[in-house]
Amino acid sequence: MSFKDINPSYMKKLLFILAISVLTLQGCTQPSESVEAAVAAGSARPELASYNYLVELPAHIQQALVATDNSPANNPITNDGATLGRVLFYDKNLSLNRTVSCGSCHKQASAFDDDVALSKGFANARTTRNSMSLLNLRFYKSGRMFWDERVPTVEKQALQPIQNSLEMGLTLTELESRVKSLTYYPDLFQKAFGSPVIDSVRIAKALAQFERSIVSYQSKYDKVKQGLETFTAAEARGEQIFLTAPNAGPGGGGISCAGCHTPPMFITSTPAGGFAFPLESGINGQNRFKSGSLRNIATRKFLFHAGTITDLNAMFTGPQPVPAHGVPPQDVAAMIAFLNTLTDTAITQDPKYADPFR
Repeated sequence: MSFKDINPSYMKKLLFILAISVLTLQGCTQPSESVEAAVAAGSARPELASYNYLVELPAHIQQALVATDNSPANNPITNDGATLGRVLFYDKNLSLNRTVSCGSCHKQASAFDDDVALSKGFANARTTRNSMSLLNLRFYKSGRMFWDERVPTVEKQALQPIQNSLEMGLTLTELESRVKSLTYYPDLFQKAFGSPVIDSVRIAKALAQFERSIVSYQSKYDKVKQGLETFTAAEARGEQIFLTAPNAGPGGGGISCAGCHTPPMFITSTPAGGFAFPLESGINGQNRFKSGSLRNIATRKFLFHAGTITDLNAMFTGPQPVPAHGVPPQDVAAMIAFLNTLTDTAITQDPKYADPFR
């Protein structure tokens, strides 16, 4: 049968089907960025309810904040700035293939650390260190961030994971372009900074404001310090062990935890050395690492910079105990009881820290 024998109406249909097929095949071979942009354009917009990030902290915490707050004068926390920071923190468009966000490795339910020892980046590659909890980083007086303190401020820290080739994989130019392409950002930048200008400096400032706003102050420990509750005998004994030095007298000897984890935020700018850490380069190439806040430590699944310790009992009684001189067996339960009083469940459920894209 020749083409001239084909019904003209049928021929038109055939040509139409062929044309559609060609266009479809061309669409399949378009650069991935075009496909991703199309997906992003149809993605959910964030929930933009206004929350108060300037809560009045209890007196025992406020006193510590005055002495240790690392907020710079040119970037104080504001409600609009932290709101913008929250959206940026959870926005997966800030990773190369739009699959991970800052919140992917710093989960609210896990006290803003991860629920795995080493986190997965945008291409499923593992990070080289455990994701440190973001709780109370505002109280780290020196302001230096990461386990090895390699950057001087929270603002500098905020952009590092985005540019990291394992974590989120964007350049700053690509980051700015991504954020500018999303229609919900100009108004957020306008409210936070007084104009809709979008750049990496403002992105870093907003992220830093949100991260500094994540302060734990509603644990049993806090209620005890406010005179609203009392410790059990075991909790009180645990606090005594935590605060006092070894050989401090009959029945009073402790393990000096407070030297590196100073109440009430249980954080200090004094790096810790040795203990259960694997031997690897840390601060200034030494086997020393940042001392993070112990708040909510009882709910975390992986501890220390390598995520090598999985529960508090193992931390005190394992082959490389913390502290190195160990805790007497009769005191381990008391120490764990006290550390449990540092758990703040309110912050892990507070909507102002939750993913706005859900």
